[in-house]
Amino acid sequence: MTQVRTPETWLTLYCLPHAGGGARPYGRLETAVPWGVRVVPLELPGHGTRLREHLLRDMGQVVTEVTRLMGEDQGRPFALFGHSFGALVAYETAWRLRESGTPPELLLVSGRTSPVWPLSHEPLHTLPDPLLTEGLSRMGGIPKALLASPSVLQVYLPSLRADLRMVETYAHTHGGRLDVPIAAFAGRQDRLTDPAGMEAWAERTSRAFDLTLLRGGHFFLDDPEFRTALEGRLGRIAPPAVPAATESGSTAGPER
Repeated sequence: MTQVRTPETWLTLYCLPHAGGGARPYGRLETAVPWGVRVVPLELPGHGTRLREHLLRDMGQVVTEVTRLMGEDQGRPFALFGHSFGALVAYETAWRLRESGTPPELLLVSGRTSPVWPLSHEPLHTLPDPLLTEGLSRMGGIPKALLASPSVLQVYLPSLRADLRMVETYAHTHGGRLDVPIAAFAGRQDRLTDPAGMEAWAERTSRAFDLTLLRGGHFFLDDPEFRTALEGRLGRIAPPAVPAATESGSTAGPER
């Protein structure tokens, strides 16, 4: 039986940004995913377009908000992508959804070592603003555009500090492995990750794992190398097949 691809969306990719970051830049991934994949960047309270809302300071509350934003789509094929702080949120969300019987098809993480790996830096979230900014800047953990605009950076510092606190005080509590494939991405010059810490994500899944090391540092969302790798990895998830029409115009039933 000949099978053809459905013209409708077959996978939704939910995106979770880095500490202090907003959802808007992740919309650019629409041009870096296979046909039929819908990109949905998620905006957290106190970030981006929700900047005036109260910040969430507990990982459990963040995960609850993420699942609320996903809404009814949880019953349809989806994947989770998170960068840096977002990788940790995506990982915890995957566990929450697995426990509710609606796990993702794939968990994609970037710019963050395994959640059971030691923290890659000394805690920064309690430092005064200048020292916090200096420390993150030294490690390449703040986008250059923000560093170039001190007044804008000052607006984002509260959300950055709150997210960083969750990262730096995080404690892994899950027993066993996540029954979801994991794909990891990291920059070879990223001071916040290392190959061994990224490879350790393999221990967090009982399914397939792959790691892609890229040129560059912590931020590579718009790099052609990452975008090509992302498209290729998502393309390995088979979209649903639609039975081809028979000569009489009817459709054959699916193969089992």
